[in-house]
Amino acid sequence: MRQLEVLSFANLPLMLKTLSPARWELLQKLREEGPWSIYQLAKRLERDYKNVHTDVTQLAAIRLIERRADGRITVPWELLRAELRL
Repeated sequence: MRQLEVLSFANLPLMLKTLSPARWELLQKLREEGPWSIYQLAKRLERDYKNVHTDVTQLAAIRLIERRADGRITVPWELLRAELRL
């Protein structure tokens, strides 16, 4: 079982930009069917490799996805929870 980790965003617009619909779909696809290489993921999502690579780089930087030693990427999380303070 993984330890609880917290990822914070300064505001809702930043969170929605970071977790865009395309990135959310990427996370879901990887969680359901991965791990995959970026090339395989781009093919499965029917998206341009460069754009998927950019999304993977950004999501890896905030630790929502992980790169394995074999180069494949995976989503180690089963649950993402959001809290919004007014």
